[in-house]
Amino acid sequence: MRVSSIQIQSTGLNAMLEQQARLSKTQLQIAAGKNILSPADDPSGMANILNLQQSLNITAQYQENASYARMRLSLEENNLGSINNVLDRVRELALQGNNATLSDNDRASIAAEVRQRLDELLALANSQDAAGNYLYAGFRETVQPFSLDPSGEYVYNGDNGQRFVQIGASRQVAVGDSGADVFMSVRGGNGVFTAREDSGNNGSGVIDPGSVTDPAAYDRDSYRIVFPLVTSAAMPLAFGDGSANDTLAYSLSINGTVVYTVDENGTPLASLDALAGVINDATAATGVRAYVADGALYLANASPSEAPIVVTEAMSGGSDGDGDTVNGYFGAQLSGATAPSADITYGAGNAAYYVVEDSSGNIEASGPYQEGARIAFNGIETAISGAPRASDGFMVEPSRNQDMFTTLGNLVRALETEIKGPDDRVALSNAVNRFVSDIDQAMERVNQVRAKVGARLGAIDAQEGLNADYTLQLERALSDVQDLDYAEAISRLNQQQVALQAAQQSYVQIMGLSLFNFL
Repeated sequence: MRVSSIQIQSTGLNAMLEQQARLSKTQLQIAAGKNILSPADDPSGMANILNLQQSLNITAQYQENASYARMRLSLEENNLGSINNVLDRVRELALQGNNATLSDNDRASIAAEVRQRLDELLALANSQDAAGNYLYAGFRETVQPFSLDPSGEYVYNGDNGQRFVQIGASRQVAVGDSGADVFMSVRGGNGVFTAREDSGNNGSGVIDPGSVTDPAAYDRDSYRIVFPLVTSAAMPLAFGDGSANDTLAYSLSINGTVVYTVDENGTPLASLDALAGVINDATAATGVRAYVADGALYLANASPSEAPIVVTEAMSGGSDGDGDTVNGYFGAQLSGATAPSADITYGAGNAAYYVVEDSSGNIEASGPYQEGARIAFNGIETAISGAPRASDGFMVEPSRNQDMFTTLGNLVRALETEIKGPDDRVALSNAVNRFVSDIDQAMERVNQVRAKVGARLGAIDAQEGLNADYTLQLERALSDVQDLDYAEAISRLNQQQVALQAAQQSYVQIMGLSLFNFL
């Protein structure tokens, strides 16, 4: 084969250029510290690098989200702590204001501080974060959540939404709580039921907030504890007809209204329950209710009243001198013209007996009243202190939601009410009892939300640790694929330099060869 000088020159030159290209690439790798400089170097490796870098960027965003969530939740946690301090102070003021030795002016001063605390609570409920977004407005975070309308009612302007941020590939965390959940959805009373006095009570009875003793037995009905008067009612009604020429008749009236009539040819009521039934059918006209408990019949004014209850039993249709008689249900001995009617008056007095009536009029419990003694029925119990009067009543109803602002407002009104007599003093004690029960529920609600916030902060801590570990793994994997092994690269650089020098020297030597040198 014939090799020309031009071919030898071209081959040598290409060899040097190839060695220079290799050396240049190695120098660029060392300068960049990267093993792969372009997708052409290693397409699959570059694809792996891009995937790893994307995962690193996403994880970095998760960490930024976690930092934002931590900021919002830390601000909320501090805010809730301040709210609890306000509620705790107002609770203290309520107990202070219920001191019987205080004057109206003293209570007015306490009420003034409660008003200031109410304004402070409103300001805390309208708190904003560093970006000017409201903490408790739900999704409507640019709208002030709470305001006072012209009627004096506190209005929630936000919604029930709750924002979440992604802090991990499969983990989200709520960065706030709606004002409806924190401030408006607070159960009154003890959280299950509310105990309150009737507005017209005349005695000094004060009801305890009560508690649930058997959740399975509690049916969430509404009950009324009433203090009726024991009567002399008994069975049966008896006619004594001394003459066959007349027809004896009996009538029963309550407070002047006839509630029942029957003659000797009819069928008289045969039970106390039936007698109570006809009395209660006429309650709208008489203002009196009847109760049957423990084998006795009791009467009470349908609403608290000091008015006596007058029962009138009358006989009609008899003949004078014939020995006609009627023994009434309430013990009246009626006879002819000498005693055709009798009034039995049941006057007001301190309560001696109680009955518990459900919303359908059924008696659920009853017994002699003892101050402070437990009154238990259907899985719940309460107690009443003081001296209720006959016909006084107390309601036990399922708890309803009541916002914190209304709770504090109720206390202000109670403290500002002038004490003119014992009835006002009892009303204040009952109002403070209700307030303490309500404010305890409000504080419990705040504590529940704080616990949730604390759990979220703990979740953020845990997820940030997981994200950091994952980032470290990604960086190691990226380093394995992308980063240059400097020892190997420098060794390779030296080898390539030697190879280039050898190629250059051999090129010079070969290019110096010529047949004319041997002629």
